[in-house]
Amino acid sequence: MRIGVAARLALAAALRGDFPAASPCASRRPLNQPRPLQTSPLIRHLLRITVACSIASSIATPTLAEEPEDVDGGLSLEETAKQLNNPISSVWNIVFQNNYTLLDGDISSKTRHRWLTNFQPVLPIPLTQELNFIARPIIPFLSAPVPDALGGFDQVEGVGDIAFQAFLSPSTSSGFLYGVGPLFQFPSASDDRIGSEKWSAGGAVVALNVSKNWVIGGLLNHTESFAGSDDRRDVSTTGLQYFVVRMLPNRWQVGTGTPIITANWKAGGGDKWTVPIGLSVGRTMRAGQLPIQLSFEASYAVVHPDTFGERWNFRLIVKPVLPALVRKPIFAR
Repeated sequence: MRIGVAARLALAAALRGDFPAASPCASRRPLNQPRPLQTSPLIRHLLRITVACSIASSIATPTLAEEPEDVDGGLSLEETAKQLNNPISSVWNIVFQNNYTLLDGDISSKTRHRWLTNFQPVLPIPLTQELNFIARPIIPFLSAPVPDALGGFDQVEGVGDIAFQAFLSPSTSSGFLYGVGPLFQFPSASDDRIGSEKWSAGGAVVALNVSKNWVIGGLLNHTESFAGSDDRRDVSTTGLQYFVVRMLPNRWQVGTGTPIITANWKAGGGDKWTVPIGLSVGRTMRAGQLPIQLSFEASYAVVHPDTFGERWNFRLIVKPVLPALVRKPIFAR
């Protein structure tokens, strides 16, 4: 596929953040005109990601009608699209999960927003012919409203607590699949106000069914803190990420998205549960020789914390496929 010069320049500019500047005439505004909104570095970074993904999608569109070819690992593009919805598949990929969340509650006089980008490589390593080890580090970058001592809110930006999740799973790719493994969370936040200041550990189990046109399943995890700052509340949380995906012709897909039902067992009665329901649409395509899946989700928390918590969440997910760095089983017979 050939990419035009203009498209290449637009994509490069988006990645660098070189958006067009206003003309000198445009910079002169009437005295009664409101000052333009000033965006933070983190929000500008998320905007660059969104613009770059949109340009990449438009660049890749001409190749969608082409006959699908095998990708890394011998899978067709159709099968790759299905496996990218399987959290324990054998396809190496990177998940860029961009979230824009609207939050509200009793302590807030208005609806507030949170930006969150999760950087999550999915790295399946074959241990034997029948067993895979799947490593899933999760690095969050966020800009979130945090209550201050005066009854207001500060918008705090930085890196959140990094998590590491791993699964042992049979190396099959269809039918009933399952995986189990540990989950660790580290007090790595760049600002204490957007982190737990706690060392936490727990476990996770995933179960799903992959058929010709459906991917249906859930991922259940639980974490408990075991060390950290005595000034912070202990961590005891349970999460259930559920997903129902219907595969459509030409590698389109629709479904529930990947909302997470959470229970914070250390919170008060009206603040324990967050239960979102959502819808999503996505498509798997090629950007040059790179298979990539783009999807958009919207969800609403039908049950949410009374004090302060999630109401609406909008999510853009970009999943480029990586060449497998480990192909042969480590413990080959």
